[in-house]
Amino acid sequence: MDIFRTAADWVEHGRPGERSAAAEAAEFGELLWDIGGWRARERQDGDVYRLSLVGGDSVLTYRIVGVEGGCLR
Repeated sequence: MDIFRTAADWVEHGRPGERSAAAEAAEFGELLWDIGGWRARERQDGDVYRLSLVGGDSVLTYRIVGVEGGCLR
């Protein structure tokens, strides 16, 4: 198997058992930081700000109603 083809496939679709970066971004929003396999992502849906910590098979999401996320940075 061509190693470059495999690498490109993993970037686009994620490694086996992982979600792709594009799918994760679509579901959890913009990447804030990535440290040691854990990623923080934020997303604003109307008047609900969501902060998600994503790592491995785990996701922890905080929802704050009535807050614009930009004021938390």
